Amino acid sequence: MKPTAEVVHTSPAVEVVEVPTPVIFEPVETPKPWTHEEVAAMAKMLWGEARGVPSKTEQAACVWCVLNRVDQGYGSILEVVTAPSQFVGYRENNPIDEKLWLLSEDVLTRWQREKDGETEVGRVLPPDYLWFSGDGYHNYFRNAYRGGNTWGWEYESPYES
Repeated sequence: MKPTAEVVHTSPAVEVVEVPTPVIFEPVETPKPWTHEEVAAMAKMLWGEARGVPSKTEQAACVWCVLNRVDQGYGSILEVVTAPSQFVGYRENNPIDEKLWLLSEDVLTRWQREKDGETEVGRVLPPDYLWFSGDGYHNYFRNAYRGGNTWGWEYESPYES
């Protein structure tokens, strides 16, 4: 038997291109300029001051009231919320309601965006309104400790449809 020749097919040279391994970026959570403890304090304050208030806008205004005081130099968020005889609904042992936590974080985010220079962030209470009182159904925000003007809800709220 005669050996058979093996036929080898050749093709033109193929350029090998090395493909780099793709870099996968893990989402990185941007650090927030407030602490877990501060959000918890806000949520506990809201639980005591506004959990029965039917309007999410009025609840958000309670948080803005705290932040207005922070901006006016009354202290840090924790100092303002826990100051004696100020936010009388705040108690360290108040529960943390998830909806009130999320609302607190939302207002804090809007406040930070405002500090970063944005306008129209969804502020529901003017910066000079530092006090409020309630009747169990609604909170009434004022721009003076005694007397002053009562806020009439002139701003468009991002919380109401």
